[in-house]
Amino acid sequence: MDGGVENHWDRQSFTSSVAYYLDRTHGTPVASAGPLSVISVTGLSKPVNVWGKRVTPVKTETVQLDPKKKRDREHLRAFVQSCLRRAVPDDTYTYKFINDIVRNDPAFSTGTDGFAAHPKHEVKVQIASDGTVLAHVESGYSIKSKSTLDNLFSPGSQLPNMKVAHDTDRYAKEGQGWLKGWSEFNYTDYIRDVGSSIAELHEGTADEDWRQRLIEENPRLVKVKYGSMVGNQLPHFLRLSPRPEQVQRQDYDFFSQFISRRAMMPDEKYDYSKSFFESLSRLPVIDLEFEPGPTNHPYKRINVREQNTRLVFSGDQQSNTPSSGLREYGVYASPGRYRVGLLTPSQWEETLQELTPLLVKGLNSIGAPAGVTGYHYDLGDISNYTPVAHEIRSETDAVVAVVPNKGAADDFGIDDPHHELKRTLMRKGIPTQMLQKSSAQELIKQRATPNNDKFLNILSAIVAKAGGTPWQVDSLPGKTDAFMGLDVTRDSESGQHSGASASVVLADGTTFAAESTTQQGGEKFAARHVEQFVRDLVVDFAEGQEREINRVCIMRDGKVHEDIDAVREGLSELDAEIDIVGVRKRGQPRIADYNGTRFKIAYKGMAFVDTDRDEAIIHGFGKPEIRDDNPVGTPQTFKLVRHSGPTDIETLARQAYWLSEVHVGSPAKSPRLPIPIEYADKAAEYVRKEYVSPGKVIEGPAYI
Repeated sequence: MDGGVENHWDRQSFTSSVAYYLDRTHGTPVASAGPLSVISVTGLSKPVNVWGKRVTPVKTETVQLDPKKKRDREHLRAFVQSCLRRAVPDDTYTYKFINDIVRNDPAFSTGTDGFAAHPKHEVKVQIASDGTVLAHVESGYSIKSKSTLDNLFSPGSQLPNMKVAHDTDRYAKEGQGWLKGWSEFNYTDYIRDVGSSIAELHEGTADEDWRQRLIEENPRLVKVKYGSMVGNQLPHFLRLSPRPEQVQRQDYDFFSQFISRRAMMPDEKYDYSKSFFESLSRLPVIDLEFEPGPTNHPYKRINVREQNTRLVFSGDQQSNTPSSGLREYGVYASPGRYRVGLLTPSQWEETLQELTPLLVKGLNSIGAPAGVTGYHYDLGDISNYTPVAHEIRSETDAVVAVVPNKGAADDFGIDDPHHELKRTLMRKGIPTQMLQKSSAQELIKQRATPNNDKFLNILSAIVAKAGGTPWQVDSLPGKTDAFMGLDVTRDSESGQHSGASASVVLADGTTFAAESTTQQGGEKFAARHVEQFVRDLVVDFAEGQEREINRVCIMRDGKVHEDIDAVREGLSELDAEIDIVGVRKRGQPRIADYNGTRFKIAYKGMAFVDTDRDEAIIHGFGKPEIRDDNPVGTPQTFKLVRHSGPTDIETLARQAYWLSEVHVGSPAKSPRLPIPIEYADKAAEYVRKEYVSPGKVIEGPAYI
């Protein structure tokens, strides 16, 4: 390339783009093989234009890839995926990459101007260490709007504040933005800020027949906000973006049908996936044919809950689920003498009077009696909410705040108190448990006891936030003394990676803290931040708890982008052994019980371990918490990938599962993920929402 790669570019992303265009240009599978390197079974001679650069392959050598080597497996995986794209029939599916393949024919739809649900498949390829190619397909639905905006709204009519997307059937450039009303310009009008008309800008990017027809009609444009910029666009090239709330508002019948059908049970999900693979042709070049069917290759199945009474409650009594243990034995350790504030709007005095005795009785019944004091606040401006924290007595250990239902504040022309109450109370050092009005009324109407799952969740969270211990894990497998979770949170609106955070949990799963940094430039942690978290959370915090730390497990949310050698070097002065693992929570294979003819929901605690690849698939949520006929569908799993350290992958898998059983705010339903990841995610969210200041160490579960 003339001038080489720009310094600020992600070289791996650039190389992936180059591979894609070389593949298209040469008509042969091409895959990325690391920064500025690609692989193909044929020579590559034609240049391609990528990211504004003219790129020409300049060096050719023959390599032999060995699936026993991790790096080679990645190259093989990328190459098979490139081949797989060619096996997907174009006349049946629309796709660019195999992680987003949408069937052209809808599965169901309602209304002439509404929405349609199209079968969608996300395919991932794995290469086992023995060279076996494994394919995983995640099946679901993609919603598409059936009409462009010109069919939904007349010029000058009221436009909703909705998200819209470019109709790529008519307009080649993908994009999304928010409707901001009608423009003062028409399609062929000269726009000074643009330097031409929108009709002229569309030349070469819009369907030419459509463009010529619309030049004659010269329709009015709409204003669309793309990020921080507001531009003009043609309503004929825009469709409503299928966000759930917009679908519900626009086409309620379709929305109801979609909600009932999207949660596919194991049998239905398998049938969808199998039918997709049966529609594929043989893979070109490598001449592979898929064998649709369930397989455990190359994984070893383990049942983590064989010793299913590791959870400890009052009097060292053990139980196999948090909910049964709390109901039968009570909390492991009460906060002692503590006080809970119950904060409700002054307009809802009856709610305060009826909810107070419920909380008192509920906390008594799980062995954590507390004093409960009522407080009021006035609904209205945000200025009404800021002083509330200063009116609550200083000896208050936790606050239950009753707030309007989500979205209800807008209907009554008031500011939603949720954010400001949580922010001001957190900054005063008082953890909060937020409770929507409808939930409070439901508990009152049912005269709730701890037998009510929702109420039990609230009670256990109050106990934990006030400094108690609802339950512990007894004898966690392995020698690890502390677990640290790392997470980077991305703001979906701005695209900014807004919080890098860590949480630490000790081996019994109960004593923990969290800390966050300021905004991030991307998904990657600087090694110095990891070092800072280890010093602040593991060393200082553990010393404060009078715990000796000899082995630490660092759990990274998602892929481990960090330079592991740099992190280990920075932690070399720490007198402890370090495990580093990645926890991948999206798009992993499902686990289900299979009797040879049909699938059922599996019991939680099942795991499948591949020691050769140092990875495990873990089923953290399933029976007995959900039934086969439960409408939530097939439970998701998470993947654990071991990158470094002395602990073997099977032990790490067992530890990760039990760390999903000690989320002290969720005894009635496991959260699926190990709590160091859950808590790090919450800590980052709290910084992004300005509940707490970056760099502050939060001790205890204030953020759950």
